[in-house]
Amino acid sequence: MTGQRKVSAVMTTDVVSVPLGAPFKTVAGLLEERGVGGAPVVDGHGRVAGVVSRGDLLEREVGHRGFGPRARRVRRKAEGVFAADLMSSPAVTIGPDEDVVRAARLRESHRVHRLPVVDAEGALAGVVSRADLLRVFLRPDEDIREEVCDEVLAKEMYVDPRSLYVAVQDGIVSLSGTVERYGMISLVEALVRRVDGVVEVRGHLKVELDDRDIHPDEPVAGGWFGRRSPYRP
Repeated sequence: MTGQRKVSAVMTTDVVSVPLGAPFKTVAGLLEERGVGGAPVVDGHGRVAGVVSRGDLLEREVGHRGFGPRARRVRRKAEGVFAADLMSSPAVTIGPDEDVVRAARLRESHRVHRLPVVDAEGALAGVVSRADLLRVFLRPDEDIREEVCDEVLAKEMYVDPRSLYVAVQDGIVSLSGTVERYGMISLVEALVRRVDGVVEVRGHLKVELDDRDIHPDEPVAGGWFGRRSPYRP
């Protein structure tokens, strides 16, 4: 596979970051200047300590009455002067080699607009936003079809792409034709779903041999189960 589903392929690397000791006005000015809703807060070694957003800054405008964890957090931010006091911590982060699907689920489950991307040491490598993740699904249909044929069928499955009908429209991949064994159907469809830009897979594949009840060592018509595909080098 091409590996385009990695976070590193879609993340933004030109990222504004905020030092822990940055004062309120500096943080507000950076966010306004760069036109972003938030930014990672980093320590002296470039490691992500938290994230500060416009919403965090606006907590200063919210009254700090009440009790409980949220009230204490609001009160701390309302009285905060530096980024270390204003930020939300710990930050929800992701690694550059993670899959974009996991990034999307992580962003959704934590209800955050952006995820700092960090290396193995926790240092800031970039940011992946909702817009970055959506870009994956803007890939042209012809590019998707080419990858399905060349990478999934020919290289991953050793299937001659010409033996199947592959069509892509609006990110929806339609597959029809006949494959060698039943077990190949679910594998082909799973690999196709991993291709960048694929929204849905509609499979209409048939099989030459239903191998669900055949033991690997049993002889079958035309040879032995598990024989090498004619398309395998």
